[in-house]
Amino acid sequence: MIAGHYGYLLAYKYWNGVIELTVETNQQLHMTNLIAFRKNVRAAELHGYAEKMLAYFESHGAKKVGGSVSATYAVDGDMMDIEVYIPVDKEIPSSEEFVFKPKLYLCNCIKVNHKGNPQLLEETINKLNDYIENHNLTPISACFTVTLKEITNPSDAELFEMDAYISISPNLM
Repeated sequence: MIAGHYGYLLAYKYWNGVIELTVETNQQLHMTNLIAFRKNVRAAELHGYAEKMLAYFESHGAKKVGGSVSATYAVDGDMMDIEVYIPVDKEIPSSEEFVFKPKLYLCNCIKVNHKGNPQLLEETINKLNDYIENHNLTPISACFTVTLKEITNPSDAELFEMDAYISISPNLM
């Protein structure tokens, strides 16, 4: 991931405080050696696919080397069209279910960092979408989220950290 310029400050209130977010502009998301899958799944099924993905790349001697990335393309009721990427330490073969991608590169992105309760992530994404609308920007990608600090215990929710990227068209009309 490559740093860029800072931009606009967003803030929103939640039940016990205010979260301030800074939208960074001119950002890039660049990752290499990714194993990925794209599926229409229920949220409850997603963990099972992640476990299968982990077993797949471990069976090929690869190790996870960074936070997972996901992009949600559509939601219809309890079904979602989602793509999940896991960075690994080496190239491994693709299968029918999992695809090796040598690179993921998004440019001209706006980015926001979310720290704290992951249940508030949807509000962070909504604020990012409000920023896009209020500034008459044209998104050209889905929202890609990159997990920076995962949590395994719900009592550690405030330690969760994730970046969200949306690529913006540079065209002016």
